[in-house]
Amino acid sequence: MKWFLVIVVVLNVLVGLYGVLKQKPAADIGAQDINAAQLTILPAGWRPASAPVAQPEASAVTALTDNLDASVATPAAALPAIIASQPSVQKPVMQKPVAPLKADTLPVAKVELKPAAKPVAEQCLTWGALDAKQLARVQGGLPALKLATAPQSSVKEEARGSGRVWVFYPPLATQAETQTLVAELKGKGFDSYIVKTEGEFRGHLSLGLFSKEAAAQALVTRLKAAGYDKARVDARSERSQATTLSFRALDAAQADKLRALQQRLLPGIPLRACS
Repeated sequence: MKWFLVIVVVLNVLVGLYGVLKQKPAADIGAQDINAAQLTILPAGWRPASAPVAQPEASAVTALTDNLDASVATPAAALPAIIASQPSVQKPVMQKPVAPLKADTLPVAKVELKPAAKPVAEQCLTWGALDAKQLARVQGGLPALKLATAPQSSVKEEARGSGRVWVFYPPLATQAETQTLVAELKGKGFDSYIVKTEGEFRGHLSLGLFSKEAAAQALVTRLKAAGYDKARVDARSERSQATTLSFRALDAAQADKLRALQQRLLPGIPLRACS
């Protein structure tokens, strides 16, 4: 029982002390001294940062009233700190209008134009005239050049002298008279025969083919002395084909290779530029 009573007494004492400490005397703000230097005068347009723009005066008054009510229960030394903690009102800064840039002052990007590549010069060369054997040699060496396009060929027929001279006698009015003339010539030591091949000399008498013109002219002189003054001399020629090759659209490397081939195969027949 003694211990129980002691505990009850101790609890009562603690409760009484708690009640005494919890009660605070009413603060008389009029009895407190306030230093005027510590006060901050708020501007007319002052408002808290979170207050709406439409009612700056009401927000400032409300915030100041709340602070004053709180300062009633606060010592005078804390009042300047409360006032200083309020956010200061800053006047809106008017931005200067930015003048639009004039067209002549706008920056212009410089574009460097590269010169156009010069087209590769193409060459055209001709090679000829070539006879059949020469053409065969050239055609055998062309595949090694690997040309992009095959050469164009132009063929012409030419009459080339064979180096021989022919003595002939024109035919008579009829074939029987020509046969009689052959017999007469043979009796006087002149061998002859009638040309039977097609052509402009068909039916003529052939009296001989000589390698030198002097020998042919000597026979004609003998025939005229025997009374046969119609004998004639003709330098024989052979019909042959001459081919000219045209190489077009050659670049510099291909033209050099073609010139090297010409010097190796037929140095006597040069390459010429196309006309």
